[in-house]
Amino acid sequence: MNVDVKALGEFEDSLNPAFPEKSGIVPEILGYGEISTTFSMASMSDIAFKRMPPFENSEQITAYKKAVRKYCSMLTDICDIQVSDYAFYDFFNCHEEHILYVAQPRLSQESIGHNVLKTCTRHELETMVIAMMKRFILLFKFNYENRQNESIGLDGQLSNWSFHLSGKNDTDPVYFDITTPLFRIKGKEQLDTGIFLKSCPSFLTWLVRWQFLDEVLDRYHDVHMILIDMVANFHKECREDLIDSALSIINAYLEKENLLTKIHILKKSEVDNYYKNDAFIWSLFLSLRRFDRFMKTKIFRQRYNFILPGKISR
Repeated sequence: MNVDVKALGEFEDSLNPAFPEKSGIVPEILGYGEISTTFSMASMSDIAFKRMPPFENSEQITAYKKAVRKYCSMLTDICDIQVSDYAFYDFFNCHEEHILYVAQPRLSQESIGHNVLKTCTRHELETMVIAMMKRFILLFKFNYENRQNESIGLDGQLSNWSFHLSGKNDTDPVYFDITTPLFRIKGKEQLDTGIFLKSCPSFLTWLVRWQFLDEVLDRYHDVHMILIDMVANFHKECREDLIDSALSIINAYLEKENLLTKIHILKKSEVDNYYKNDAFIWSLFLSLRRFDRFMKTKIFRQRYNFILPGKISR
């Protein structure tokens, strides 16, 4: 990757996170996450950047980088997951904030899993799901065998993977959602969980920490829930017609691996209920974040440091 550090610094200082279209250098938004937004810019169109929430100091950035590197090594060495290349760039911007960017090679939109899903055949679906199942089972076995000491978490949604389905020359999927390094040592998440709360409206931080944070993080360490979450998003991509096929492929794979006594069989009713509940929660959360942005920018005239998505179809 050929990153122009000076240009990236100029972009950061001219960025209006609350209203990115009003920035000095307008980014091309590639995707939205709960923590960071992925974007590109005209001068470096072959690179995808993720802007992390502001850190308190440089020591926090150093600790975060260490966690990401460790996480990527675990995914590769233990789960046989090919991780996208990445590089870090941090700045002390003109607003006196410690900002970190994670740069990755920009992948073609056609290769991203949720876009593949929109037009894929039953055979292509099976190719994708089995490729992921191989990695998920390695993750499960590691977590099961080392449950007293270490655990790896993963957001397995198709939108976090790049696939190249070309018949006889299918390549291994590439995982690029590395900015949330989820792994536990002796039950303790090694990522500072406060990073999840920075984009949360201030009036909800205590509630999210108290009621939801541990439950949300637990999902990513439970392969059954990773699979439920993955298939539930077929609703969002308007491919409900493939849910039964996906469940059949997954359950057959679990049976072949003799894991149905440890990873419960997936049922469509569970997938549907999960999606309805999850869609409601995230839609409500996004509405509250927009309200928080309005209050900070329009009423209190404060800086709002997060890029929010527009209307999301669910």
